[in-house]
Amino acid sequence: MTKPKSMLRLLALSLLLSTGALAPAVAGDLPPEAAELMVPLPLSPTGQPVVGYPDGAPATLPTALSFTADELAKLKAGGFKAGIAMQALDSPWNTLQVEALTKTLKEYGIDVVAVTDAKQSPTAQADHLDGMVAQGVDLIFSVPIDPQGQSETYQRVSKSGVKIVFMDNVAYDMAPGKDYVTVVASDNEQNAVFATDEMIAAMGGSGKVALMTYIQEAYYSIAARVAGFEKSVAAHPGVEVVAREKFTQPREVFDKIIAVLTAHPDLKGVFAVWGDPAMQAIAGAESIGRTDLIVTTNDLGPDSALYVARDQIIAIGAQLPYDLGIAEAQAGAAALLGKEVPPYISLPSLRVKKINLLSALEQVTKQPVPEEIVKACADACF
Repeated sequence: MTKPKSMLRLLALSLLLSTGALAPAVAGDLPPEAAELMVPLPLSPTGQPVVGYPDGAPATLPTALSFTADELAKLKAGGFKAGIAMQALDSPWNTLQVEALTKTLKEYGIDVVAVTDAKQSPTAQADHLDGMVAQGVDLIFSVPIDPQGQSETYQRVSKSGVKIVFMDNVAYDMAPGKDYVTVVASDNEQNAVFATDEMIAAMGGSGKVALMTYIQEAYYSIAARVAGFEKSVAAHPGVEVVAREKFTQPREVFDKIIAVLTAHPDLKGVFAVWGDPAMQAIAGAESIGRTDLIVTTNDLGPDSALYVARDQIIAIGAQLPYDLGIAEAQAGAAALLGKEVPPYISLPSLRVKKINLLSALEQVTKQPVPEEIVKACADACF
């Protein structure tokens, strides 16, 4: 039975207050539609297929991880060192996770001795990982850029005795609890289904659309988003996918969308697998006078939020990167203590539209909304 909107609103407010994300400026009086959007979607039951879980590891909420006072004291006395080997540090998703990881690990007495930016280069990331092993770290947090091609690198790190917590993707042929601790990720497929559904609804249920996706097809979080896009499109027979463009760097999408629009001037919508390529698609379309293109994406930060406030992006299926960082730190700390850690830890999707933009952005960043975004909203966001 559908819950009354007043109940949904109470649930949403409770969720926000429990996470400390709802500032007084936003907590006042959420309209029912905004409150309903803030209620998390049900968690998908499984994630990436990995060794031992051919149908996908079961999803577990991060609330499963906790520590006693004695365990915390043991962590602080352990003299543990950690490294964070990121695929890139060019977006809020990356920087918020690093911020949360560093802060939470410090609270546990774990020293972060290296944070690296591979700039989407698997070769650079391999060098960074080897450097961390040479520094004697006990624990590494990392997003594999090419999970298939980098499998040997990560297995070498694992065999050195360093514990690995994967972020978003698992390198191929590695078993949870043996070759790595766990993977922590958002419910990426649900995020994409929501964003694509909103794009199709704004198109009136039919028309031509394009997908802008990452070239590394083994990148599971991206594969999950593409699967969500395909699932939503399949449910709408009037929607035709006329282009599936792959990029290595988001800036390439500027030229790619111009080429797609030239070939298909009646294109109505674009789903981009994260915010940076979405913003490039908008810039490219606007450069040739296409200000009517309906664009949706995944991941929310201050940059993409401004596009939502200005009605350039109509919907975002958002991750909670700061919360992901906390969960990753908890998983790594539990592993150092020898505790059992679930093979896949997942956080639910956050649905974002203009009406709940301010609440959603505070939920994601744990910071007050920038004044520029508040002004762009012109009292239409809550």
